[in-house]
Amino acid sequence: MQTTDLRSIRPSRALGLGTAAAVVVTALALAVLAEAIFTRDPYWALRWTVDLKVYLASGEAVRDGTSLYDVAIQNPMYGPMPYLYPPLTAILFFVPLSLLPIGAASLVWNTASLIALGAVAWLALGVAGVRTPRTRAALTLVVLLAATWLLPVRIQLIAGQINMFLLLLVLLDFRGYAGRWRGVGIGIAAGLKVTPLIFIGYLVVTRQWRAAGTALAAFLGTVLAGFVLLPADAARYWGGLVLHSSRAGGVWDTPNQSVAGALSRAVNSTQFASWWLVVLAGLAVFGLAVAWYVHRHGSDFLGFSAAAVTGLLVSPVSWEHHWVYVIPLLVWLAVRAYRTRSVGLAVATAALVTVFSVRVFSLLGIEESPPAPMALAGWEQVIAALFPLTGLLLLLAGPLWVRRTSPVPAAQRVARRPVAEPARAPALSA
Repeated sequence: MQTTDLRSIRPSRALGLGTAAAVVVTALALAVLAEAIFTRDPYWALRWTVDLKVYLASGEAVRDGTSLYDVAIQNPMYGPMPYLYPPLTAILFFVPLSLLPIGAASLVWNTASLIALGAVAWLALGVAGVRTPRTRAALTLVVLLAATWLLPVRIQLIAGQINMFLLLLVLLDFRGYAGRWRGVGIGIAAGLKVTPLIFIGYLVVTRQWRAAGTALAAFLGTVLAGFVLLPADAARYWGGLVLHSSRAGGVWDTPNQSVAGALSRAVNSTQFASWWLVVLAGLAVFGLAVAWYVHRHGSDFLGFSAAAVTGLLVSPVSWEHHWVYVIPLLVWLAVRAYRTRSVGLAVATAALVTVFSVRVFSLLGIEESPPAPMALAGWEQVIAALFPLTGLLLLLAGPLWVRRTSPVPAAQRVARRPVAEPARAPALSA
């Protein structure tokens, strides 16, 4: 009978525990550093915890037995800020968080967000094929430190946003796991904030029926839980409030990096026109077609990335912090560039990192939240829409790159197995 050599297990477990401990300590240090930096900056200090205060008020509303959707925190810059999420989100996250004073709540929330970012880094490196434990552990800390200063992550920390937890839940279903529970993360994320429903659409168009069914069941389970725990609020939210995107702020605000935001600024409009909906619907079909194509050519992860970008583009409001979904793709591209020794891919990845790191419109004096759409010159329109334009470029260039690097669809590769193993690219190792 075979026996397990415990000596071969303990170092691996110790490394895993050590990595987790290092992520927690690093996350705490980064959270403290972020608060020290941004609360001393005159511009960002006015925006510190702007969304977290709404979250805490929603937790207090649940504890007091008042309606979540009567919550509106008055902000001197943004006016009244209402609670926007399903009831279950407030119950799970914000009721316990509201027991803390704002300073402690901010530190706990941002530390937890950065721990989630560390987990995202770990998962993304695994998807990218980094297998050596020590290398993966070291790179997890490197990615955590580097990604913290991406603009979506910085805004997430400044505002006290929730998106990193949603990204982690969704990425759990795209880490190469194909078991019976695949889809649960997507469904729960969609139940906490509706936008991850785009990934159920991706599972459907790629005919991953079991995962799609599991995701839908998990989503409906969260909706049902909301009705059980807060029936009046759940009826109010799912009965129509969920469709009122205008409650999230002015669609024309420059930090709204969706196609709808770019259109609003381009045509100086405060209202959705019917032709906008046609454009967004067509873009959704195109984006999911791209996701299907790259999935068919062998990459479920790139399909996830295409679906994520599509969701960000077609959502009425995609604030800068919503774009944390590009982080796994940036990690994957960086590892791929290293392994293939591709200068072109390394330059493209560096360019993407730059786009998602620098708030160019602020540097050039373009207003953040004007009372009405601004009259911008053509070049200013481009600067004010860098994220959606980059997303469109990724959707256009992605299939061409995938076709060149993996010309044979996955189904055909299975049917026609090569006689010999292809040469492996250089691996990352300790």
